[in-house]
Amino acid sequence: MIETTETMTTRDGVRLVATVWRPAGPGPFPVLLSRTPYGRGLTGPGYHLDVPRLVAAGYAVVAQDVRGSGDSDGASRFIAGEAEDGHDAVRWAATRPWSDGNVGMFGDSYLAITQLLAAQERPEGLRAIAPHVCPGGLYECVYQPGGIPNLNIMLTISAIVLGPLELDRRIARGAATPRDKQEYLAALARLDELYARLPLGDQPLLKDLVPMYAEWMDNPDPLAPLWRAGVVDHSRIEVPALVSTGWYDYFRDASIGHYERLRGDSRLVVGPWTHFSHDRDICGRDYGDQASQDAIDWTAVHLDWFGHWLRGEPLRDRARVKIFVMGDDEWHEEADWPIARARRVPYHLAPGGTLTEEPATGGAWSFAADPGDPVPTVGGAIMSFDAYGPLDQRPLDERADVLRYRTEPLKERVEVTGEVELVARVSSTAASADLAVKLIDVHPSGRAELLTDGITRVDGLAPGEVREVTVRLGAIANAFLPGHRIRIDVAGSNFSRFGRNPEKGTTTVHAPSYAMLPTIA
Repeated sequence: MIETTETMTTRDGVRLVATVWRPAGPGPFPVLLSRTPYGRGLTGPGYHLDVPRLVAAGYAVVAQDVRGSGDSDGASRFIAGEAEDGHDAVRWAATRPWSDGNVGMFGDSYLAITQLLAAQERPEGLRAIAPHVCPGGLYECVYQPGGIPNLNIMLTISAIVLGPLELDRRIARGAATPRDKQEYLAALARLDELYARLPLGDQPLLKDLVPMYAEWMDNPDPLAPLWRAGVVDHSRIEVPALVSTGWYDYFRDASIGHYERLRGDSRLVVGPWTHFSHDRDICGRDYGDQASQDAIDWTAVHLDWFGHWLRGEPLRDRARVKIFVMGDDEWHEEADWPIARARRVPYHLAPGGTLTEEPATGGAWSFAADPGDPVPTVGGAIMSFDAYGPLDQRPLDERADVLRYRTEPLKERVEVTGEVELVARVSSTAASADLAVKLIDVHPSGRAELLTDGITRVDGLAPGEVREVTVRLGAIANAFLPGHRIRIDVAGSNFSRFGRNPEKGTTTVHAPSYAMLPTIA
């Protein structure tokens, strides 16, 4: 394997630096390109493929520092501008002496959205992409619908990832010292204090290193000019995409949305994974021998994909959609997504904390919403290093500000696969109220395993007004086994996963309210 460092110049004169790994033979070779803000080493963030194995299979692999990161020049624009730079990078890669003119793109998270943005520019030579755990755009990274900040995700990324990367760049050019970085990292031990600060944009630790964070927090309006750049135009993408994500990835629904908008020859794979973890075990929940990316040979999946589109080889795996159904803990192949045979079944919130397919004839249930004592986040699609994903919700059982509804123990297996939502009729003593909702699988042992969650904000409530709202919990594939219970929890917060509503009040949920669960016969 030959390793070289090469540079290119964008259309506006900015120098971008890349590492190239290629076979020792004469070539030329098809190219697999990734564009990263996280460092271009063989095992840097954003890579879950075996790069030496890709090279051994006859590909030139290129890892390029995006503008304003690593050794590349220019100012960081965080997603904005990646369409133009991506187009230029593909054209550059397609015309190098070691390239045969056929380019594919791969990578996770930020590296994934750079693929979609480049593809919409239709650069000559781009044949296929493989975006994994891919955000939908800058606004969707930062906010939930209604302007609720994805606090855990964006503040943690800004503090844990972007801040240290910027310090490394400054150290490299003599504008900061290693001691500055040590002091910064020591301050991160108080990350909970950053979450608790109000207003959210007031983060002295980030003010100089990641100034865009305050700008994000100051612009909750999705129509603000800030958000116009970096929006994917799926109608312009012509190349096929191998889209993949995990059920506990915080970009799960955005990734699935990319597939739904692209279709054509594109493919979708969803495993029992988080944004960072692709092993069989998530915080003690073991999904079995076939659950990990190692078990399904993730690199081979990509070699099959790119071998077909860059070399014209037969595509061995013809499945359009492959999903891992939790509970059963096995892979299923489907004709498409959403699954056509899914039946939308309402499960009604009913007196006594019951969840039933029978419509509730009446009832109203209230909980307190206090930003000074929010319901703490326990697991889910969060950025954490020790407690995330399908965690047991029983630590919250003593809180009186959470409404809980559950079925009787199931007599038969119930598979819920598709988009889950709660349709609720709500009123509040405050003018603004949040509904934070969870779908939970209660095991016979009592373990209350979190599957998915969502939140929405209801503004402009008049005294005594009852308004119907829909809370999207997103996509899931889970088999509730006999003896298990289906549970829905409703509260006024889920902090620090989501930013708090500053208003204090009492929120009431009125019947008829129901969870809409897509069930598979």
